[in-house]
Amino acid sequence: MSKRVAVPEGKALFFRRPDSLPTEAGPALREAEAPAEKGQTRQSAIFLEERHLDWLEDRCREARRNGGRAIRKAAVIRAILDVAMSREINLTSLRREEDLVERVRRGVAAAGQQSQPSC
Repeated sequence: MSKRVAVPEGKALFFRRPDSLPTEAGPALREAEAPAEKGQTRQSAIFLEERHLDWLEDRCREARRNGGRAIRKAAVIRAILDVAMSREINLTSLRREEDLVERVRRGVAAAGQQSQPSC
């Protein structure tokens, strides 16, 4: 397992995509130039615990097994976010991170129960 460099507290790095040459139309024209099949992306620093990164790396290795194709951690995260975004998850009045985990779990489970056919 590769060793990760610790980021000092308060030293977050954020990267912005370099914009294309400035145009008189501004950002609207640059967005129109983006490929239609993929949404526009941007980079953001997200700090995860070791266990989260280990899980992501395991899923990426799993995808390559038995002739599968390589998959990036960002693709796994985007897929998980797409599923969460398609669910009704109430995040009002949260007090702790544990509450957030439980609300997301309930939202995803409730949507999964609705989509299963009854026997």
